[in-house]
Amino acid sequence: MVKSKIILEWNRIKNIAERIPVYSPPAENTFQNGDLVSSRAVTHRGLVRLHNEDAFCCLSKGNRALFAVADGLGGHRGGSIASQIAIDTIKIEFDKWNGKGNDRFAIKAIQNANMEVYNTAQSHPELFSMQTTATVIALERESMAIGHVGDCRLYRVRNGRVTVLTKDHSQAAELLRVHLISPDESQRHPGRHQLTRSVGSSPFLRVDLIKEKVNAGDTYILCSDGLWSEVSNEAIKEALSDEDIEKSLEELVGIVLNAGAPDNITGVLFRVNEGIRG
Repeated sequence: MVKSKIILEWNRIKNIAERIPVYSPPAENTFQNGDLVSSRAVTHRGLVRLHNEDAFCCLSKGNRALFAVADGLGGHRGGSIASQIAIDTIKIEFDKWNGKGNDRFAIKAIQNANMEVYNTAQSHPELFSMQTTATVIALERESMAIGHVGDCRLYRVRNGRVTVLTKDHSQAAELLRVHLISPDESQRHPGRHQLTRSVGSSPFLRVDLIKEKVNAGDTYILCSDGLWSEVSNEAIKEALSDEDIEKSLEELVGIVLNAGAPDNITGVLFRVNEGIRG
């Protein structure tokens, strides 16, 4: 039923978008769990695309928090449906999660999302080959597990230093990792946004798992490539160092919009609170 509603809504938006370049205002989300984190999230259509194929969620339950971003693949039919199915599936898994084993949860959430996207595509010919990226952050007190597929990125700013915690699953990134191209060449490589791994492309999916212990004061941003491809690491460090997380995210989105925003923009920013050790 949920998938049918999503498909009907996608067809409605698609028909409108084919006629007129409708402006889509940004969707926003803010929540604060006093013990764990404060967060701010926004998704924006950008200034070129006719509709937004990104989706995100920010949820909190007890001493646990969930952050996720999915970026439907541009050029594939049903990218916006794929990303929304992925996020909806991840949210359902979070509702079932009773705590502990956040690493298993992060992997299972993406693998289940993969099967939902894949099976929906197989049963709807008009959506054949639809795919999406998906990155899930499962936080339980000081323990953070990240499940990752695609080219969304998770940045951390700790003690004034910015670190990218995820690896891009793209052709350019794979070439860079085996030293066949330089970092500068990877920025201009035609395969920079050509994925080598995605949710929905196959019934079998390998999910990257990253685990780390968070510290009070750590600030993270999970974002789609529409954001990170237009901003420098230095700009991210400066923005995330601001005490006001709403201002931080607005500053980064502003940089992308001023650069022309050729892609959809999604950013989920959260800061670890002092009560994390409670």
